[in-house]
Amino acid sequence: MKYLLLCLCLSFVSCASAPPSLTPTGVAAFNARRVVKSLDLIRDVAIDAEANKVLSTDTTRRVVVFHRSSLETIRAVQNGWKTTVLAALDEVPKNLSDKERMVLAPYLALTKTLILEVVGS
Repeated sequence: MKYLLLCLCLSFVSCASAPPSLTPTGVAAFNARRVVKSLDLIRDVAIDAEANKVLSTDTTRRVVVFHRSSLETIRAVQNGWKTTVLAALDEVPKNLSDKERMVLAPYLALTKTLILEVVGS
């Protein structure tokens, strides 16, 4: 079921492209919003997994802090946030147990792929 959901998310994420009538600033905002939605998904999965005793409270707290700081970075540095958010994204799985990493890995990979896709945009 998780993989079906992930495939569905990937199909929606990869198919979305900015409308051609947008200005460069509009395209950047459109792409940033796509990344924010993916970051929201990571946070929501962590919270749900913690509620079901799959993730620890400490891990969930770290994911929520990562989420918040990533959103603040995107808002503050509108054209230079991608490198910072990618670096933070790579730090998330470093202190996780194997079980926790397995839960979050598909969502972290989805977000990383999406950010790499919009870097050239």
